Amino acid sequence: MEPAEFYAFLRDPKLLELMELNKTVDDVFAVTTLLENQNSEVLAWCMNPHEGHSQGDWVIKDFLEAAHAASDGCTYDNRKFFAKWTPGKIRTSSFGAAFVTREFSIKVDEGTANGRLDLFLVDPANKILVAIENKVKASLTVQQLEKYVRAVKGQISNRRVFADYDLAFIVLDQDLESYKERQLLELGKRWVLLDYRWLEASASRARFQLSRGNNSAQLLIAYCQSVTRWQSPTSEKISDLAADLVLTHQTVVNAMRSSKGKPLNQWIPATVQGHLGELTLFVVQHRQVCDKLLSVRGVASLTPLLLKAIPTLSTELVDQGIQWISITPPETTGLMRDEGWPVYVTIYRVAKVSKPSAPKYNVRLVWDKNEFDVDKVSENALRLHLSKSFPGLEKFASSQMRRILLAEHVTPVQAINSAAKIMKLLSAQISNCPGPD
Repeated sequence: MEPAEFYAFLRDPKLLELMELNKTVDDVFAVTTLLENQNSEVLAWCMNPHEGHSQGDWVIKDFLEAAHAASDGCTYDNRKFFAKWTPGKIRTSSFGAAFVTREFSIKVDEGTANGRLDLFLVDPANKILVAIENKVKASLTVQQLEKYVRAVKGQISNRRVFADYDLAFIVLDQDLESYKERQLLELGKRWVLLDYRWLEASASRARFQLSRGNNSAQLLIAYCQSVTRWQSPTSEKISDLAADLVLTHQTVVNAMRSSKGKPLNQWIPATVQGHLGELTLFVVQHRQVCDKLLSVRGVASLTPLLLKAIPTLSTELVDQGIQWISITPPETTGLMRDEGWPVYVTIYRVAKVSKPSAPKYNVRLVWDKNEFDVDKVSENALRLHLSKSFPGLEKFASSQMRRILLAEHVTPVQAINSAAKIMKLLSAQISNCPGPD
C-alpha cells in the first residue's frame, strides 16, 4: 500500500459517512453476542405484550401467523391448533392477556431426568398454550423433541386448568435454513419449524414507530438485525457504503487486514511509524468501522466475479449486504408485482466454518410467492415447473418464503460456479414457464 492510496481512502467522503452511520449508541447487539439463555430472555421480552417495546401483542401475532404458514403437513396437536387459529383469527384476536414463561422445568425420560423448554406462551383469555424450543448454536434431534412433547402433555396440558387449552409445539432455530431436506424430514411433523425471519415484520413495524419519534422500538429493531439478515434503511446504507469502499480501496483494506490483530505487547517503534503506522493507529481507533470493512471484503469481491461469470447479469440485478449477495435473472423482472424479486439466488458467508484466509459460503434458491404478479404468471404452475430442476421447491406451498440450500460450505470459486449454473437454469425454465391460469 502506497501512502497516496491510504490518504485517498481517508479523504473519501463515503468513509466519513460510514463512520457517522456506524455509531453503535442505539444498537447494543452490535457490540455484544447473546448466549442461548440471554437470547431467550430477549425473545420473551419481545413477545410480552406488556413490555416497553410499544408493539403490544403484534409480535405474538407475527409469530403465530408465521407458524401457521410453516405448519403444512403438521400432525396431532399442531394440526388441530392451526386449523382453528387461522391467519384471519390470529389477526383479529387480542392477545393482551398472554404472558411468556422462561425455561419451565419438566421431567423427561419417564421422570428420571430434568429438562427445560426455553419458552411457554400462555394466554388464559384465548386458552392457548404454545411450547417453544429456542435453539441457538445447537443441533435438534427428534428424540429430544419427542421427550419434550411427552413431558408437556403429561405434566402441563393434562392438568385440569389447561384441559380445554389449544396446544402447539414450535421450534425456533436461527440456523434452520442450513438444514438439509433429509434433516428436516427426520425431525418429523409434530413440531412447527421456524427460523427468526418472522421477526422482520415486527422490526419493520417498529421502524415506522421509530421514525415517528418512538425510541422505545429501537431495542426490538436491534435484536431483529442481530438474529436475521433484515436490515433497516440505515443498515442497508452502511452495507452499501462498506461495499463501495472495499471495491474502491482494495489495497488499503488488504493492508488493514495485515495490520489488524497484532497484540499491544508485540508493538515496536516501527509499528507506529510511517503511513503503515498511521494505518495501524486508524484500525485500533476505529475498530468497528474497520471490522465492517473487513467482514464485507470477501462478499464484495464476489460481485465482479459474478458479473463476469454470468453475462446476462447487470448491476441492477445484484443486491448485497455485509455477509451476503443476492442475484436474480433478467427474466424475473417481467414477473414482479412490485419492487421485490419473486425468485433469486443468495450467496452468504457461513461464519462458523469460515476463516479470514478461507471463507466458506452457502448458496440457496429463495422463492417469495407474494412478489409474483398473478396477472403475468401462475405462481403455483411456475413453482411446480421449476421443482423438476429444484426438488423440494414444491413443498410448503402455503408459506410466503421457500428457501432451498443448493451448495454448502463451498469456496468462493465454487459458490460462483454454483450460482452461475442455477441462474442459467432459472432463466431457461422461466422463459418456458406456463401462462397464468
